[in-house]
Amino acid sequence: MAVAFFGFKIFDDDGCFSIGLLREALAEILGTLLLIVLGCGGVKGAIADGVGTGGLGSARILEIGIAFGLGIGGIVHLFSDISGGQLNPAVSFGLFFARKLSLYRAALFTGCQILGGLIGAGILKAIFDTCPGAVALNVSGVKGLFLEFFGTLFLVLTVLATINDKRGHAPGYLQPLSIGICILVAHMFLVPLTGCGINPARSLATNLVEISTLKSNFYAYIIGPLLASLVGGLIYEFIFDPHYKKSDANYQSVKDGEAQSMT
Repeated sequence: MAVAFFGFKIFDDDGCFSIGLLREALAEILGTLLLIVLGCGGVKGAIADGVGTGGLGSARILEIGIAFGLGIGGIVHLFSDISGGQLNPAVSFGLFFARKLSLYRAALFTGCQILGGLIGAGILKAIFDTCPGAVALNVSGVKGLFLEFFGTLFLVLTVLATINDKRGHAPGYLQPLSIGICILVAHMFLVPLTGCGINPARSLATNLVEISTLKSNFYAYIIGPLLASLVGGLIYEFIFDPHYKKSDANYQSVKDGEAQSMT
């Protein structure tokens, strides 16, 4: 039986365990594992010929952004019909605060994402003797927190917009593409400043496996994204989503491939 508090679902109708829930959990583990292997593996490829050249140039930053953006877009497409392809605790809790996901599922998926990230980071460590993609701040901890907040806020709002079924004018294939573009843009902005965590599971996994990179300012990679999940979820649910609820007739009349003003 579902349990909710002021519309925020705590438990689902299927309780704490079901075969479907197990399938979703496995999808989040495998999806986050692939995110780490492909995305952070892309970091290894980007910096392989850049050692000693004075840091990352714009081409290598773009390469890293493409590796994460297209990789995550593909993984989201792969698992979107199973678990939603969340791959990120900030996204999971953003869905909870937007009243789209139960607290139990958000917490369970967060644990699965961290586990999948640790396995993926361990695989990279075993292959390369180091874990590429471990994040580090090139700004102060407070500045890094705010940068991670804004990058993650962009991601959370993008996810909430793409899963909004009232936006019938957006073809399904644009959903993972939109998320991938969001990730790419965030990396172009944040890689030189914070390494672009915007995902506590990714940041924790890579930095725990490469423990020497875990610094006292690491809180920026946890607090910033989780704060963004709170703010983004509440903003979308209580400010933006009512626009669609009041305009159902307009959105239901839109056909695939057709664009019109809906204000």
